Amino acid sequence: MNQTKLHPFLIIMLISCVPSTNGSQDPDKNSTVEVSLLDNQQMPLIALFDTTKLNQVLKDYIMKTVEEVTDQKVPIIKNAVIEDIRNETGQIHEKPAFTASFSKDDWPKPNEIIIFDHVWLNVGNGYDATTGVFTVPRNGLYSLTGTLMSADGRNLHCHLYRDNQDTIGLFGHDFSSGTLHSAMVLQEGEKIYIKHDNKAREKMLGRHYSMFSAFLINEQ
Repeated sequence: MNQTKLHPFLIIMLISCVPSTNGSQDPDKNSTVEVSLLDNQQMPLIALFDTTKLNQVLKDYIMKTVEEVTDQKVPIIKNAVIEDIRNETGQIHEKPAFTASFSKDDWPKPNEIIIFDHVWLNVGNGYDATTGVFTVPRNGLYSLTGTLMSADGRNLHCHLYRDNQDTIGLFGHDFSSGTLHSAMVLQEGEKIYIKHDNKAREKMLGRHYSMFSAFLINEQ
């Protein structure tokens, strides 16, 4: 018996004729479809094709496509939600800023970081009142301010530090204060703090006369 080759058009017809299934059908049973091949002189030729494997192939292809699209879209949706949260009032989208002061008189040790223990403001939680260090939360242009007052009859020498590098100095003597105002372009993660110089027997006045402050002017 001669074998009949299917024209590509018939293959397209075959795919388009795949029957739909519903929950009541048994997935293990074979599915078939009738396709008219010839209808010449009232002598139709009908071929029956088993579409069970074709259905499974189509199902696997659809599931794979859905999974790939989901993997691509989920991170995009997640980032969009996070950005929306940041834009809400009171969230981390606000510009970082802090102000802290020194509450008690103290004799700072040589090369000791000054810990301003009373925090008045700490937007973004960049300042750590247990270490006296401000960790820069975001890249940008920052304003930095510090005021240190010496106690009665004593000197006080300090410097503003950027990581391990000293920058601007402050000096006070006998109830006078040293003050700094600076603008710096800082990078996220940098450590900013005020450190006592390598001096002995110096005294700093607390009672909130000595303070340290910083805030973000513009992001970069």
